[in-house]
Amino acid sequence: MNRDEGIKPCPFCGEADDFGIGRGTEDREGWPTYVYCVTCGAQGPWIYTRDESVFGCTKIAAEKTNWNWRDK
Repeated sequence: MNRDEGIKPCPFCGEADDFGIGRGTEDREGWPTYVYCVTCGAQGPWIYTRDESVFGCTKIAAEKTNWNWRDK
């Protein structure tokens, strides 16, 4: 993914292209899901979700988990 596809760069290292989707162990709420920077390992906020479309598209995951939510 890159900036043209709606994901802001990492706020710590500035990486703009290399992100992953992390997922914890499923429980009754769903899967704890977050976006992370592959370069420096910074993790964004996480949410519980059962929406499997989040797991296959970094752009959708970034929108749902608020990776892009910041002032700059």
